[in-house]
Amino acid sequence: MSGHDRWTRALTTAGWLFTAAYLALVVATFRRAFAIRQSSFDDGVWGQRVEVMSVVSTHDSVIILVPAAAAAVAAALLSPGRVAVWSAQLVRVVAGLCYVIIAIAAVGVVGLFVRSPDSVGDLAALLGRAGGALMALAMIRVCLEAERAAGADRAQTPSSPRL
Repeated sequence: MSGHDRWTRALTTAGWLFTAAYLALVVATFRRAFAIRQSSFDDGVWGQRVEVMSVVSTHDSVIILVPAAAAAVAAALLSPGRVAVWSAQLVRVVAGLCYVIIAIAAVGVVGLFVRSPDSVGDLAALLGRAGGALMALAMIRVCLEAERAAGADRAQTPSSPRL
């Protein structure tokens, strides 16, 4: 096994572990949100659930996924044309999670305006979600480019759309 192959495998493993760490945060947060039975929010239980769930889209949470994206991109670029299946899937999973992050951030922002459009505290929540969405968009862009750059020999799987 060559040095490039060992690094590709190590980076792929690290990327999957960071992805699993982010998914663990998502699962824990969603379980906590759906455990809410009575709300202290004006817009009810669902408003509070949306607020809790949208925490996974803030820049503080999304930063967990950045090393996964970096490892996925590095693994894809180390072995162009012969990227392992797990490495190629990691690039796609990270990009897919980023699309979901953007959707959750958008729902969270809408929830902020439904709840109280005049609150000063909501500015920080709005900026946190916007920051997370921007980080996710950056990771999508890099992952899709890495997939294109490394995917010359992967005719068995379709490529992702351009961004």
